[in-house]
Formats: sequence, C-alpha cells, structure tokens
Amino acid sequence: MNRNMIYSATALAALTILPACSDDEPVLTSRDLAGTTEFFADDDSHKQDLYYKPYVGNVGDPMPFYDPVAGDFKIMYLQDFRPNQAVTYHPIWCVSTKEAVSYQSLGELIPCGAATELDAALGTGSTIYNAGTYYTFYTAHSPNPTTTAGINEAVMLATSTDFVNWTKHHDLLITGGDTYSNSDFRDPFVFEGEDGMFHMLISTRQNGKGVLAEYTSHDLLNWTSAGVFMTMMWDRFYECPDLFKMGDWWYLVYSEQHDAVRRVQYFKGRTLAELKACTANDAGIWPDNHEGFLDSRGFYAGKTASDGVNRYIWGWCATKAGNSNTGAQDWAGNLVAHRVIQHADGALTLGEIPAISGMSDATTTTDNFSLDGGE
Repeated sequence: MNRNMIYSATALAALTILPACSDDEPVLTSRDLAGTTEFFADDDSHKQDLYYKPYVGNVGDPMPFYDPVAGDFKIMYLQDFRPNQAVTYHPIWCVSTKEAVSYQSLGELIPCGAATELDAALGTGSTIYNAGTYYTFYTAHSPNPTTTAGINEAVMLATSTDFVNWTKHHDLLITGGDTYSNSDFRDPFVFEGEDGMFHMLISTRQNGKGVLAEYTSHDLLNWTSAGVFMTMMWDRFYECPDLFKMGDWWYLVYSEQHDAVRRVQYFKGRTLAELKACTANDAGIWPDNHEGFLDSRGFYAGKTASDGVNRYIWGWCATKAGNSNTGAQDWAGNLVAHRVIQHADGALTLGEIPAISGMSDATTTTDNFSLDGGE
C-alpha cells in the first residue's frame, strides 16, 4: 500500500490524543452570528467594500470559487484577528460577490479545531462542487505537533450541501507520510482533469526540496498519490497553487515564499506536461520577460476563479504596522481583485475589474476603504 494514500479511520486511531469523531456527530453546524458581540458585528455593516476588509479583523489567503448553484463568486478566506490566539487561529470565513466590487459577508463557515486537534489553526485550501455537495479541502495546522502524533500539517476536508452548514471529516486525512514533509504539507488545490479524474496539488517538501505533490481521486473522498507534479526552483517554496486552463494554455499561479521575492507568479504550457517541465532541474522556463510576476510585493496569496466569461484573481494587500507607510508589512489586510488578461502568446497580465471601470468618480471616492500596504 502506498503510505501516502489517504488515511482510513482505522489508521487515524493511532492518533490517540485527538478526540474521536464520526459523521454521526458533526463537528460543526451553522454558527449563531447574531448571538455574540465578542469579535464582530454579524451584518458587517461597517466593512470596507470595494477592497473588502471586514468590520473587525483582516483578510488572509483568499480561496475563490465560482458557485454554479448561486451563480456568484464565493471567496473563502482566513480570518485574521489581531492579536491572534497562540494556538487556535485563522478560521475560514467567506464573502460572496457577483461582480468583484461589492461583497456580502457570509461570516464564519469552518471554525478552528480545539487546541489539541490537528486543525487547531487553519490554512489555505480550495472548494469544488460535485453532485450536490460542496467539498472544501483545507490545511490543518497544529502549532504543537507533540499533541498530534508529530504531524504539524495535513490536508482535511469539510463538506456542505447548502454552503451554510459544514461538516468536518476527521476520518479523511491526507498527510505527507514517509514521502513528503509532515511540517510543510499544505495549500491543497483540487481540479477536475481532462481524464475525468479529480486531481489535488499540495505544496510540500521531499528530501528538503520544495515540490508540488499530486494526488488523484474518482470520488473526492479516496485519494492516491500520483507522485511529484512539479519541483520548485532552488530553495524557494510555492504557496497557494492554482491551476487552470484558459484557451489553449495551461497555467499554474502560485505565491513564492522567499524573502527576496514573495510575489504572485505564474508558469504556462500548451499541455500539462509542458507546464510541469517549466521547473525541471531548476530550469526556470519563465513565461515572459519578467519572470511571471503578476503584481508587486503588495499583493500576495493570489488565486483565481472564472464564471466562464471573466477570470479574476483575488489576493490580499497587507496592512502595515502602526498604520504607517513606513511600517513593516503585517500578515493579511484587504481583499484585492484584478481581471486576468490573456495575450496572443499566452502571457498573462492583470487588468481592472469591468464593474470598477464603470463606476463614477463620485462612487469610488466616497467608498469606505483604505489600502496602506501597497507598494
């Protein structure tokens, strides 16, 4: 048996410190947002809208998804409260929008686990809709792996039939096993391939080298390792991978975790095989003359979604310490969207959202927003 395959409930029994859970006892249901005032106002009436920021807290690592049922974009994100608690932090919240200009808060969808659980803190993931069910795969992060059998990061699943009530499935867990790192194993991205299979990319390391690991599934529940999808160049690490086909080209959009760069970039290929070869043997086959950079260092963790007409990319623009332009960049900030523009040679650039282009000067200048983290 491949030790990188998804764990069964029997295998998970070895993690005796984790509390037991079954589908008969859902871990979570919808939250009573109106019944608490500790952190937020449930109607989010004082939000910043054009470049969304919740009334309380900040937006980190957006996970956009086009909802074919509601006919709108859902942007899940990691809710960043400051200061965050030491162990449990970054629950998954969500906003919806039709035009990437005005956002409606859906509140918290997937909360953090308990301090002793593997998903005490949450990280980036992705959502896919299939046969009446929404599947959200996300990063489970344990700040104290001594309580979770030495596992620091893994991939977990939550499902919903209405995008309101969500159930975590602790019996379905993907870890690095003996092949990949159990400390860096995160940011799952799921897509349906041309082979009729579901594919998942995971940012991880193999023998200390950054790689994107690939898994495949027929049903979104049982996953099998398909080996390394792409190696990462040099000592860099590709966070928040996003793969899609646009026209005749395949693209991988990623956020490079590197002190000297830390920007959103992309690779392109006429086929998936050509795309995978972009970094083979640290080759660095760039898609354009500026190494695939899509924006400056003020825009991070960008991921895309398409309604079949336009493809948009959402990322966060960091606030700065002390609300000062000279302060250090914080983690998280405002939600920023751009339109993805494809050129004849397959190169990508970013453009203005059509709905923003149609707004009057009076509308944009009176909107309640601030972006103090750009460059």
